[in-house]
Amino acid sequence: MPKSTAQREPVLVADASGLAALGEALAREPVVALDTESNSFHVYRERVCLLQLSTRQVDYVLDPLAVDARPLGAVLAGGCLVVLHGADYDVRCLKREYGWALPRLFDTMAAARRLGQPGLGLSALVEAHFGARLSKEFQRSDWGRRPLRPEQLRYASLDTHFLLPLYDLLHGELCSRGRLAEAEEEFRRIGAAEPRPKVFDPEGWRRLKAARSLDAGGRAALRALWVAREERASAVDRPPFKVLSEHTLVEIARRRPVSAAELAGVPGLTPVLLKRVGDLVLAALQGATVDR
Repeated sequence: MPKSTAQREPVLVADASGLAALGEALAREPVVALDTESNSFHVYRERVCLLQLSTRQVDYVLDPLAVDARPLGAVLAGGCLVVLHGADYDVRCLKREYGWALPRLFDTMAAARRLGQPGLGLSALVEAHFGARLSKEFQRSDWGRRPLRPEQLRYASLDTHFLLPLYDLLHGELCSRGRLAEAEEEFRRIGAAEPRPKVFDPEGWRRLKAARSLDAGGRAALRALWVAREERASAVDRPPFKVLSEHTLVEIARRRPVSAAELAGVPGLTPVLLKRVGDLVLAALQGATVDR
């Protein structure tokens, strides 16, 4: 592995003095790598839980739950080129939470796609170009939980550690093939992406493939369960699928139990789930009405 890509211990930034030092360090850099970790897999209301930043010399992990990250926005918008991978999601999250704009960005995924590279994921590109395999051990971590373990910080930092060497390769190839200008136009479009407000669709149950097999009563039950699940998910700040899976929703709608005993016989409804949502399910079924 080239020396420039050898793993190094990340610097955790979790207080005001660390943030100030990070801002000063980034202000001296012409190009900076950036990534985010959010907790959408674990909560109803997603938020950014980590910011990873890398320079040529240092990998940083910023904890925005411990220190206000907003002052860094002026540094990142102040002239340096910001390198991200699959930047659309990160751009939307950073605008939503901090109001940041990234007027100069380079998206390594978009660049690799324009160059016709076969693997567009960061892991595939890193392995192809640097012979390193990125671990997926903490891919489903709840990044909103504290404290963070040292191995989690190392895992997170690798998402930006390779981005600047990867940028060098992709930027060079775009230039040599005369495709940099068109790529930069795409990067500008990505940077202009706006946050998407979370909007619940009460008719979203219709998109479930299994819903087509239900009769009128089953569809009415599924509609009521769909809305009730969303309301509960919002109230307890959990993703809807962690309140009840879609498969279980459809099975309940198909059987339409009228008692706790009948509900207990539905596959997928464990005793723990019954305790959490049994009353919710029975109330939703009781209130379901069939369209006339």
